Amino acid sequence: MINNGMAKFNFLNLDQNVRSIMLSEINTDIETDNLYFSDRLNDTGKENYTNFLIDSVKNSDEEEFEMLLDFATHFNPTSLRQGKIVKTPSNASTILCQSEFNRYYIRAVCVHAMANDINEVEIYRARESSWSRPGSEAKIGNKISAQDLLDDLRSSVGVEPKLMPEVNSGLSVKISL
Repeated sequence: MINNGMAKFNFLNLDQNVRSIMLSEINTDIETDNLYFSDRLNDTGKENYTNFLIDSVKNSDEEEFEMLLDFATHFNPTSLRQGKIVKTPSNASTILCQSEFNRYYIRAVCVHAMANDINEVEIYRARESSWSRPGSEAKIGNKISAQDLLDDLRSSVGVEPKLMPEVNSGLSVKISL
C-alpha cells in the first residue's frame, strides 16, 4: 500500500520481542517527558498521538499509525516555519508516523542486538523511494555501533540524529550476523 506516494517500510527484525522493546522505549520517553510531539499536530492530534503510537506498535505498523493519526483530523492546516505561516504539507502525517515508528524500531533493534552480545547493526533500505539521496545510498550496508546509535536516537528527540540519515530517507537498521 502506498500512502501519499510513499511505500510501506519493510522492518526485517520486527517481531514480538522487538515490539515489546519498542513499547518499553516509548514508556521510558513518556515517563521522562521525552516523547516527541510535532508542532504540526492540533489539540486532537496531541491528545491521541501517544495512544495511536502505542496501539500501532502493539498491533500493526506505521501505515496503521498513519491511518489513525490522519491528516484531516489531527493536524493544523498551517504551521510556523522560520517565523512565517506556511501551509502544513499534505504528507505531514506520513512523515511523522513513518519516522517515529522507525525511530522506535531502530532503538528496539539496538537494544535487542546488545542484549544478544551483538555490538553493531547494519543500515539497509527499509522503504523504497522514487528518488534517493546519494548520501543515504552511501550508508546502506554500513555497520554502526548499536550503543552509539541508541544513545544518539534517545538524545535527538525532535531533531535529526547524527548517526542516521535524515528522517525521510527510508533507511533503517537490521541485526546482521
